[in-house]
Amino acid sequence: MPGPEQLALVVVINGQPFAVEANVNAPIRTVVEKALAKSNTTGQPAENWELRNDAGALLELAKKVGDFRFPAETKLFLSLKAGVGG
Repeated sequence: MPGPEQLALVVVINGQPFAVEANVNAPIRTVVEKALAKSNTTGQPAENWELRNDAGALLELAKKVGDFRFPAETKLFLSLKAGVGG
């Protein structure tokens, strides 16, 4: 169970969900990095990916996790930016 400064999120990459714990004071970019590492997706650097919420809105990676006020177990969707990856 995450501590008070931690939030449990689910990041979906290529249809596969990965549980990620995030510090609410860290930039959401850290969620991208953790999800890529957990999924063993190493072909593209983190800056080539974009993170969206379940409504499809693009999330600004420099903002802190806590700024988004996600409820626990929120699903986020990680995909390569358009035109990346050939």
